[in-house]
Amino acid sequence: MVTNEPTAPRGLAFVVNQIRPQGPLFVVRDIIAGLPEGYYKPYIIQLCSLESQGEAMADELQAMGCEIIELGFTRGQLELFPKSAARLLDECLRHYDITLVHSHTYQPDIVTSYLSHRYILLSTQHNIAKLDFSYGKGRLLGSYMCRRLMRALARHREVVCVSHVCRDYYRKQLPTKVSVYVAPNGIDNALFTPPKRDAERAQLRRQLDLPEQGYIITYCGGLIKRKDPELILRALRRLKRRHQLPNGLHLLFLGKGPLESRCRQLAKPLGEQVQFVGFTSRVSDYLRASDALITASHAEGLPLNVIEGIASGCVVIHSDLPIFGEILERVPQMTDLRFGVGCASQCADCILKAPSVTFDRQEALEMGRLYGRQRMALQYHRIYQQLLRKYLR
Repeated sequence: MVTNEPTAPRGLAFVVNQIRPQGPLFVVRDIIAGLPEGYYKPYIIQLCSLESQGEAMADELQAMGCEIIELGFTRGQLELFPKSAARLLDECLRHYDITLVHSHTYQPDIVTSYLSHRYILLSTQHNIAKLDFSYGKGRLLGSYMCRRLMRALARHREVVCVSHVCRDYYRKQLPTKVSVYVAPNGIDNALFTPPKRDAERAQLRRQLDLPEQGYIITYCGGLIKRKDPELILRALRRLKRRHQLPNGLHLLFLGKGPLESRCRQLAKPLGEQVQFVGFTSRVSDYLRASDALITASHAEGLPLNVIEGIASGCVVIHSDLPIFGEILERVPQMTDLRFGVGCASQCADCILKAPSVTFDRQEALEMGRLYGRQRMALQYHRIYQQLLRKYLR
């Protein structure tokens, strides 16, 4: 940590595809909100044009003191002509006298990698590229994107990963000259906090029109192949066929995605015990009203929904991914709720075990503090200061 404030704020550019309400932009927003006052002048440079879905977030960022700059490319142009985009970005950075450049997501990483060494380049990796690209784009295109990203990151020299599992993956993929840091993404630990008493949880259930009695399990995330929501429904159907599905058990799906129709079809035999909420601005309320969170994901960089669930007082039924082991090491009792990736029978067994697993409120509060967004912002501040000392001596 630097002890003396600089005399004038240093320009800090966050390069993104577009401003829109999604994970990486929430991270950028929370970094900016938590940086020490007076050190930086933040800019958001979006390579594409602002669309209506991002206007509210753009207003929020401007109210925080960010200057927003649009370069106006299409995603197709960025894919085909990243060097052209880099030249325009270079002109923009020179105009605003910015040397510290922090990129987020695939195309911004590619474009910024073509900037000259006069800039201090930093990239945050939010996932395991090989797995995320393969599930999202297919094996062939996903492999191409992964190779292209690794070549770009090798030109960056500085990479931040959101977990130790993520760091270990990139450390193996990148040349030794690339420095790899860890800065976990953060949650709002004032919003995601366990109910103080049972009466508070009951009140939340009434407000959300949920059953006041019974055991509520919540799925929070996109209904996509990588997260495998179908497996959870197959597990419940298995329990129903075996006459083991408790009448008081309810499953909520928060989120939407291309698998929604298929999930609704699978849920029909389960009747009112499954509810599809869709997108909601009240995720914290739903988690605080729930007993458990469930995830069957096949790949994750740092699943904030799991951290938010624990911080809200939920036990976590989870697939056997290394990242869940990293997060849940502070609540080892949840090891009993771990099932093999893609295994519906083990998932069903864990669902039955969940009501017998508990942890105390203090453990939930500690998880919120450990992964708080203010702590994340200060970690980035330390990394920025370290890089400024390293390259501007």
